[in-house]
Amino acid sequence: MFPEKRLAYLIVLTAVIAGCGGHPSPDPSVTAARVAPPDSLVACDEWVKRAVADPEIGVERVPEPVAYDPPPIPKRLPQGVLDKNGHGEVRIRVLVDTTGLPDMKTFTVVKSTHPTLARSVRTAVSKWKFTPAEVGGCKVPRDYNWAVVLGKSAGAGSGTTHQ
Repeated sequence: MFPEKRLAYLIVLTAVIAGCGGHPSPDPSVTAARVAPPDSLVACDEWVKRAVADPEIGVERVPEPVAYDPPPIPKRLPQGVLDKNGHGEVRIRVLVDTTGLPDMKTFTVVKSTHPTLARSVRTAVSKWKFTPAEVGGCKVPRDYNWAVVLGKSAGAGSGTTHQ
């Protein structure tokens, strides 16, 4: 085969293998999930550096409390903690390190309907042990977001969310 024909053949072959031919436009209503790409070439120390730079980094496993012990909200709340409709809410964020401990210097109350609720959650979280976040098989520091909404109205109860 002549060198020019061989080069043209390789270009066509490469284009076919690469799937040349265009791709449909992405759906603008769909948002991509923040999941860390599998990258076996990235060492754990590099994952940790990335996580320190972005505490909301996409991970394969988010931090999770081993147990909610002590409970974040006491069973009996002092009078006046819930509003006149019996509702209350607390949303927090705290960085969980690679050993599974919350870094209380980063503890932030994102929203709270009463200071007593915020103090109760802060006290509880400071005593919790977590399974740390993981990406690429490495433990990394990552923000833990948690919320509870309390209520007495019909059909409503209390619920928690976390990430």
